[in-house]
Amino acid sequence: MIEQYTTKLLQKNTVAQNTYQILLEKPENFSFNSGQFMMLDFANPKYRDDRPTFRAMSIASAPHEDFLMFVMRGSESAFKKNIANMKEGDEIIVKGPMGHVALPEDDNVPIVFLVAGVGITPARSMIKYEEYKSSNRSITLIYASRTKDSIALYDELKNVSLNNYKVVFTLTREEGEWDGKRGRIDEQMIKEAVDEIQKPMYYIVGTGKFVDSMKEILQKMGIDSSRMQFDNFG
Repeated sequence: MIEQYTTKLLQKNTVAQNTYQILLEKPENFSFNSGQFMMLDFANPKYRDDRPTFRAMSIASAPHEDFLMFVMRGSESAFKKNIANMKEGDEIIVKGPMGHVALPEDDNVPIVFLVAGVGITPARSMIKYEEYKSSNRSITLIYASRTKDSIALYDELKNVSLNNYKVVFTLTREEGEWDGKRGRIDEQMIKEAVDEIQKPMYYIVGTGKFVDSMKEILQKMGIDSSRMQFDNFG
């Protein structure tokens, strides 16, 4: 049975261009695993359109944190307008958690995140929980974004305090000054960032087109499908 809670908005912050982070009060005795998602809904939404009033959203907070975090792009959809209209203390309905994406129990299995846009949300949850545990697991994050300004949680992800953590940011559109990578994630970029490419578990998070592209690249590299997990953000 899926649990339902009514909770409140604690904070709403802009974390990148047209991208905001909402922090919700964590329901009492609520627990979840990094990589899971929830349904967010409104009892009496101000805005409506031809889509349902709820959305599935990956949990960006880690299990040890005392709030629920979600990160999303702004849009003209009724759901996003309702989120944008929220003020601190306003109520929202959350249902879940749901989903089975999870890190391997064996800490010796390296992890590679291939992420685009706000697909960073479940990866952030997993990375911050590994940081909390002072894990020695090898973690590589390769994060593609259109522009530097649209990289969500850039400073936080750049400064994760894990012994075996590597982050690669790549811009797919922006021209001008930039000290990171440029272009879409491809085979060469993965091989430059990842040692012994057959060993890691690969987590691919982004739009359907991005997920399909990464899957094709990994297959050409000889990565077995059992070493891939996908989270399709539509």
